[in-house]
Amino acid sequence: MPRRWARKCERYCCIGATYFPLVFVYSITSWAVWVEATIGFLPAHTPWVGKGSSFLGIALYILLNWSYTTAVFTSPGTTTDHSGYSSLPTQAPPVATNFTVKSNGELRYCKKCQARKPDRAHHCSTCRTCVLKMDHHCPWLATCVGLRNYKAFLLFLIYTTLFCFVCFGVSGIWVYREILNDGEYTESLMPVNYVMLAVISGIIGLVLAGFTGWHILLASRGQTTIECLEKTRYLSPLRKAMQHQHVEPPKDDQTHENYDAMERRRARERYEEYLDERDSEKLPSAFDLGWKRNLRHLFGPKKLLWFVPVCNTTGDGWSWEPSPKWLAAREKIASEREEQRLREHAAGWGPEPSTVRPDGAARHYVAYPRSTSKADRILGRSPNDYADREDGVSMENLRPRDEYEISEDEDDRILDRKPHGWPQKVGVVTNALLGNTLARQKDDVRGWDGLDEGVD
Repeated sequence: MPRRWARKCERYCCIGATYFPLVFVYSITSWAVWVEATIGFLPAHTPWVGKGSSFLGIALYILLNWSYTTAVFTSPGTTTDHSGYSSLPTQAPPVATNFTVKSNGELRYCKKCQARKPDRAHHCSTCRTCVLKMDHHCPWLATCVGLRNYKAFLLFLIYTTLFCFVCFGVSGIWVYREILNDGEYTESLMPVNYVMLAVISGIIGLVLAGFTGWHILLASRGQTTIECLEKTRYLSPLRKAMQHQHVEPPKDDQTHENYDAMERRRARERYEEYLDERDSEKLPSAFDLGWKRNLRHLFGPKKLLWFVPVCNTTGDGWSWEPSPKWLAAREKIASEREEQRLREHAAGWGPEPSTVRPDGAARHYVAYPRSTSKADRILGRSPNDYADREDGVSMENLRPRDEYEISEDEDDRILDRKPHGWPQKVGVVTNALLGNTLARQKDDVRGWDGLDEGVD
């Protein structure tokens, strides 16, 4: 029973902490519009403060709360039908573009949602779902800001900033006039609200002004907060399609691929991954279509609805139109990579141009030229003397030396001439790598014969 009550208390505390920002926003904006409208309807009027300023504050109050409510209770858009880890996709996902990949170059896939993550989608651990065109998780909205509610969120920032400036201007003028008139309303408690409104609206207005300007700049660039602050990994310019698995050599080459060739192939793949990551950093944003088209995508095609928090953002969040600048930069990098491949092949260590697949992966790899080391020069040997054969070295374990057949005469000679305490069974090296093991064993036997004769 105590544990059950503890869980209920914890649940209620979490719910209260989640929805407290909503109550705070509605409360403080209602108090601010009441104080601002009261100042406008006072008998003493100025050219800037009056009924007009009061109606302007009320209009901004309605618009900001309308935008705030829309942003809070509108789903940002998910890759599954319902939110939560237990909700699996019940139908095939729409056709999506593949401009971005994971850090290892693979297709973006969410293991928690068990669904594919399209471009610009990210998983939110708080909402427990993948959000389409996710910008960030906003605690003041108690939800994520994504494709469907980003317009309402931006309008909320704009209207709240304007509302704060209007409240600060009205209350600031009243405070300034009150100071000049030596305190006409000092015996009433209402002026305390006027002073508090001037201070609070001024501070919040300055903070929100910078935040609002930042999001307007991102909207004009066609970027989200995550894309601006984090590095976006784009698909390699040399790849036309995604590869889920590791690219392996053809089956007819696997039987002849020795260890040295396998290491060279892996080194080449690591080098290709490094080039892909470096080229991805050079690419501009793939979703920046120009500030006009970016704003038209966000606010919708109808200009009359731009200032109303109605969700008319274009696109489904799965397929995106690439930027012409991004495509041009991608083609330029692809041509430079092809030229680099040709230079590497001419140098004798790159992949053969005729064996490069359409997705950019190399099928065969030529042998790297072996340079003469200092030990080779001292010993007077050539590197090709100990190079691997073209057909590869067998990776099967060699038989231990004691399993090779030995003649009975040689066995008797070893047992008769063994030193004192020598084991009955002759132990020999079991992991011989190269050479004639039988010849080496015979040399060992002759050495024991000479040693015994010398002792005798």
